[in-house]
Amino acid sequence: MIKALAINKETYYSVSFLLTIALLTLSPTKAAQLSVQLENDGLFASDGNYTNGFSLAWESKPLQIYHQHLTLSMPLLLQWQYVLRLPVNNKQSAWGVKVSQRMWTPSDIGITYSQSNDRPYVGLVELESHTADYSSSFAQKNWLTLGIIGPKARAERVQTKVHNFTGSTMPQGWQYQVQEQVTAQFAYEVDSLLYRNKTYFSQSQWDVSGFSHIALGNLETQAAVGLLFRWGTELSSSFGRLSSHFGHIGNLTEVIPDSHITIHARLALGYRFHDLSIEGNLPYESLVELQHKQAKATAGFTWSLDNLALTWSLNTYTRTYQSDTKPWHSYGSLTLSCAL
Repeated sequence: MIKALAINKETYYSVSFLLTIALLTLSPTKAAQLSVQLENDGLFASDGNYTNGFSLAWESKPLQIYHQHLTLSMPLLLQWQYVLRLPVNNKQSAWGVKVSQRMWTPSDIGITYSQSNDRPYVGLVELESHTADYSSSFAQKNWLTLGIIGPKARAERVQTKVHNFTGSTMPQGWQYQVQEQVTAQFAYEVDSLLYRNKTYFSQSQWDVSGFSHIALGNLETQAAVGLLFRWGTELSSSFGRLSSHFGHIGNLTEVIPDSHITIHARLALGYRFHDLSIEGNLPYESLVELQHKQAKATAGFTWSLDNLALTWSLNTYTRTYQSDTKPWHSYGSLTLSCAL
């Protein structure tokens, strides 16, 4: 799985990485957080549907200052993105950037011919910027993303290297992947606290919050709502840092300097209007139809220690296309964060 980092040697990933570094050097913001996230379905001895994800993300130190001063600490390209938000008071605001790669495959990757009734092979590489507002009971985040879907995402090379290293089944059908296309996305998420209370046997707390998430673009258009349960310490300080958006983790190493553990469980229900990873152009005739109604459940924990943080979760989601023979799929997610 670690060998997935070899994607940095590929042309498009190198360009994305350099663009990310360029954005970071434009800001005087200090005490930022760097996070690496790895997702894979191998934990459940499966290989298919959403099979692997990698992201390298950076978020600035949260700043509790007025809007007009905050935007001056952002690169010019993100200052106008910050306007795409609800006005809130008593908040900490931050911004960040991310590069990522994800891939999807049919359930049987050992087949050498096209599979008309199964999900196609898909590779996606993206460069993303975000802005965020956090408070003890309300949070909002938005993301702007540019990407490339298709052969130039280099998913075939990454999966082949990883499976060769682990001795897994070698993929045989990447010649039938979704054809190349530039993608553009906008996503927005709001978290609102419903209830928080202390426990009776320790200094820990528990809370319940609701969230809503929308995504608009040619990659996918969808809307989802859900509930998040958390148990642990420093819940008011870390509110809103978790997200249903891929690759996002708020700056925990700055707001929680001491050791703490938080357990979380999340349930989301949504509707997907279109999905390019299923409905994109293919070199064969596909009979796969999108499953519009979606559900996802997540359970995991976050452990923060000094300038480091680890977030681990198990994720289960319902079928994404109607002819899928499995009613649900699962994958594991690991995020390692450190203060800069």
